[in-house]
Amino acid sequence: MKLCAVEVTVLTSKGQGSQNSVKSIKSRLTLVSTVVLVIFMVLTAVALERAVVKRALQAEENGLQLLIYSLLAAVDRDSSGLGLKVSKDRLFEPDLVTRNSGLYALLYNQRKQEVWRSESITTQFPPISETRLGKWDFEISEHLATPYFRLAFALQWPDVNDQLQAYDVVIWRNAVEYFEQLDRFRQTLWTWLIVTTLLLLLVMYGVTRWSLRPLKLIGQEVKAIEDQLQTGFEQNYPSEIAPLTENLNILLKREQFQRERYRNAMDDLAHSLKTPLAVLTGLSDQKHVDQGQLDTLREQTDRMNQIVSYQLQKATSVSDIRISKPVDLIIVIEKLLSALEKVYQEKAISVSCEMPGQKLLRIDEGDCLEVVGNLLDNAFKYAGSRVSVSVSQNEGQSAILQIDDDGEGLASDMIEQILNRGTRLDQATEGQGIGLAVVADIVESYNIDLKFDRATLGGLSARLEFRAI
Repeated sequence: MKLCAVEVTVLTSKGQGSQNSVKSIKSRLTLVSTVVLVIFMVLTAVALERAVVKRALQAEENGLQLLIYSLLAAVDRDSSGLGLKVSKDRLFEPDLVTRNSGLYALLYNQRKQEVWRSESITTQFPPISETRLGKWDFEISEHLATPYFRLAFALQWPDVNDQLQAYDVVIWRNAVEYFEQLDRFRQTLWTWLIVTTLLLLLVMYGVTRWSLRPLKLIGQEVKAIEDQLQTGFEQNYPSEIAPLTENLNILLKREQFQRERYRNAMDDLAHSLKTPLAVLTGLSDQKHVDQGQLDTLREQTDRMNQIVSYQLQKATSVSDIRISKPVDLIIVIEKLLSALEKVYQEKAISVSCEMPGQKLLRIDEGDCLEVVGNLLDNAFKYAGSRVSVSVSQNEGQSAILQIDDDGEGLASDMIEQILNRGTRLDQATEGQGIGLAVVADIVESYNIDLKFDRATLGGLSARLEFRAI
């Protein structure tokens, strides 16, 4: 079974996707998700690490500041009154009196000469640089291949003559343990980052597969349709995909319907042509043909032409209005009335119209012209002098077109015969021609309600009820 172009496109894309994984939607989503997730996780980890490091350094600086305040509380003038000393009994930090404890303190005068050092110092520390009065100078330095936190503070202290003397207090703290903790934190952070990223990637891969499963089902159903295992899409799809499958089902049903119509039209055509061909065959066997036989020949030829035209029109009529472009019924009527008034100019038909400014219908424009044109043509053909055309709308929003004429009309039994859609073309009433048979087939395919009745003008009334958009 051949499918429409949409199906061919789906199959082609599927085949190309199997040859090139980059064209796979799943591969694209997985790749993009992986890149975005990895970038997000790395940026998050870097930001978190910087925040932790900054907070840890601030905590170290605050701790050293408290030590300097504690040290200054133990500072007094020396015996000369011109310098400073540190009272050991007022040092409340035991690490300052414990050798190689990792915490060291020094006091410098304004000439950067060492005035006092804590008992914990067993080595010589490098001299300090210039410091600003009342400012904290915090940094990480390396001394003898060992990292240290160093905090310096410049202050002024009055001597015995109340003269302000400049001093620098410097605290050194071993930073080895800090960097070891920082390394452990980084190792833990990146380990959990990698584990979390892998878990999220697995979850996202599962979600992607689950989300794209409807597309896989569509591919499987297309294959089943191609193999004639089913006639349409049968699965329940998400709201984003449902319109696609519904429209594809419409196209498939239309194709099947058209095939059936073609088959039936050809059968009807063959059956309908049997009688005219038999007559022509009989005439061809006669040696002499009189005028009556020529008329019969001409009549059968015209009839065969009508049969062929009817079956072609029947076979090509639209089967589903949901895929048809909306047509303005008012514009169609105005075009037809303009043409018919010129055709029947000698009859001087008076046309009264009662129509809104616009009325859109979901119907093929050619079919609309065929239906309305045939009904208007019959009204003009059999009217005495008046034709009435009205378009209205009922409570169900359906458009109602009514065409009345003041002709002789039809008897009730003839009206019933017109509405009998099972009547064969070669059994149609003479005078009605093929037009109403075509109209009956078109309105049936669109599920349009068509009724004939006695018109208030005295002739025939044709009433069409179109489905609302």
